[in-house]
Amino acid sequence: MTAYDAPGPVPGPREPETPAGVQQALSRLAELDDKGLPEHVEVFDGVHRLLQDALATLDEA
Repeated sequence: MTAYDAPGPVPGPREPETPAGVQQALSRLAELDDKGLPEHVEVFDGVHRLLQDALATLDEA
C-alpha cells in the first residue's frame, strides 16, 4: 500500500439522535390535523413542555 492508497471510504458524520421528548413533540404536532382549533392550544402547551424537558436533558448531559 502506498501513501496514496486509501484503506477504504471515510465514514461521514453520524446522524444526531433525536431526543425522545422531541420525537414525542413531533408526534403531538402531527395530530393537529385531526383536532379542532380550540384543542390546538392544549397541544401547543404540551409540545412546549416536552421541548423544554428535552432541552433541560441536553443541558444535563
